[in-house]
Amino acid sequence: MGMTSLILLSLCLLCWRDSLGQTDDPPQVKEAQVGETIALHCRSDKDGESNNKTLEWHIKKNTEKVIYRRGPDGLSEQDHELGERMSVDEHFTLKITNIRVQDEMIFICRVQDTKELWEHTVQLFVFKKPEPPEIVMTESNFRSTNDISELGSCTSVNGYPLPSITWYKNGIPLRDEQDKVVISSSVTEESSGLYTIKSMLSSSLQEDDDKAEIYCEVSYKSSTGHHMMESETKNITVLYPSRSVRLYQSFPAGPVKEGDNVKLKCEGDGTNPLDITYKRKDEEDSLGDGPFMILEKVTRSSSGTYECTGMDFDSSDQIMTAETELQVHFLDQPVFSQMSPIIVHPGDHLSVSCEANSSVEAETQWKHKGHIIAENSFLTLSHLTHAMSGKYTCAISLPSVPGLNVSKDLEIIVKGKPELSVSTKSIYVQENNTVNVTCKALGHPKATITWSANGTTSVITEGPEITSELSFKVTPELLDIGVVICKASNKMGNSEEKIQLYQSTPPISATTSSDMLTTPISENNTDVHRGGSHGVLIVVVIICILLLAILGAVLYFLYKKGRIPCGRSAKQDITKPGEKEQIVVEMKPDSPAEESVLLPGGQEKKPPGDQGEKYMDLRN
Repeated sequence: MGMTSLILLSLCLLCWRDSLGQTDDPPQVKEAQVGETIALHCRSDKDGESNNKTLEWHIKKNTEKVIYRRGPDGLSEQDHELGERMSVDEHFTLKITNIRVQDEMIFICRVQDTKELWEHTVQLFVFKKPEPPEIVMTESNFRSTNDISELGSCTSVNGYPLPSITWYKNGIPLRDEQDKVVISSSVTEESSGLYTIKSMLSSSLQEDDDKAEIYCEVSYKSSTGHHMMESETKNITVLYPSRSVRLYQSFPAGPVKEGDNVKLKCEGDGTNPLDITYKRKDEEDSLGDGPFMILEKVTRSSSGTYECTGMDFDSSDQIMTAETELQVHFLDQPVFSQMSPIIVHPGDHLSVSCEANSSVEAETQWKHKGHIIAENSFLTLSHLTHAMSGKYTCAISLPSVPGLNVSKDLEIIVKGKPELSVSTKSIYVQENNTVNVTCKALGHPKATITWSANGTTSVITEGPEITSELSFKVTPELLDIGVVICKASNKMGNSEEKIQLYQSTPPISATTSSDMLTTPISENNTDVHRGGSHGVLIVVVIICILLLAILGAVLYFLYKKGRIPCGRSAKQDITKPGEKEQIVVEMKPDSPAEESVLLPGGQEKKPPGDQGEKYMDLRN
């Protein structure tokens, strides 16, 4: 019986009972999932006063049946259909465990005493979520045809109430359409009361249906509303004949260079399998067959036009061909205009070209000691020196073909007598100190270094450059000579450099031997030595001034004691203490450096004309 019929039947029973004067509650709807436990309450206003009344639970499907009765005399009847799944508590609440589909029916609670009859009706609806839909295609490939053929089926099992299935193609729902789409369904009711639904899809297929996405959807109802589940998606492959083929380079994606493996692929514009063969244009020998061809470790001779031929035996005997052009890029080793090594002399000029045969335009760079010195095929060097000797690298690349580049080294040798350099041209030293100086020689052939001073030497060689370090003790003989000479020699000649030695004056303050360091003197600043002499002169002047001050103090002391005469014209007068003190300085023409000090008071003075003397009056 359908759900609608059960509801109508419940309403009819209520109307009939109301005509008898009985009291009823409005019908109640209860929903449950298969396997759940439910409780149906009997809403009697006289709960707890059951001594003089009869309590009953009824079920009704096609007919009404008492499943539980309890009266003044106790329990008299209990349904065996629900069995142990049913129980009634002291409040007359009916509890049913492990709900089944068969439990979907009307439950009636009836309470009767000597005065009235009271009923409460509950309509129970049961739901079961179906299993996810499963889609099965009848074929893996389908041929293009106007005839309708079965494509696949969609099945969903164990659902309640009966679910429904909808088909989709490329996200659009399918409906029955004459001569195009036919959808048929079959329903099976299991012994459990659950439903299994199976839907079959049949359709005609055209070329544009190739790669179409097909899936199905099952819709069902539960206590929480309407829901749906989708199946997995299947892709339809529609087979139809090709009208043409195309041949293209599948690998590598970019330019091809010598040594690469090349994959050529031939495809038709249809989906029917093709019989494909490959060859070079205007040649008869086959290079292979199948959907693709591999050319291993291609060379420049592999460049040219390639051709594929395709035939579809299932549809027609038409022969289809296609072509593609293959270019294999190459770059040969560089060639110099002069053989390496190139020997030149200091001051010479040199120009060398670097060329390489290539498939497209190339770029050239010259590098020396990690630096780019030219960006064309010509290397031009002017006023060559020993420092410009060494390896020059010519690097050539093809900008349009990534990864294709070559390089070659050119050695240039500047042949001549050594070029010398020293760590300093002059140095500030003290006797018995130990001094370290360095001398570097650059030349070809490799030079040898000798020193004019005796000491300990250490030599380091790096390519054409040789470095010698001399550690020597400053002796009086070296100070007399005043110079240390570094000399470098090879087959092409000799070179020498001098290091001037300047002796320093020890400082007056006490110092340790470690303070007496040697100080190099700038080649362009000779004032350092003169500055040292000025310092000595200042010290001498200060000492002289101090000695003169001490001498003056001694003389003044002796003068006070009266042990020094005042001079030829000086007299002492101590009988006139009240007179103002006077000082007269005597200056003699014949002896300007001699001075006389005259006593103050009424000293007797001679006229300036006497004895040819001159006086300067210094009185205030």
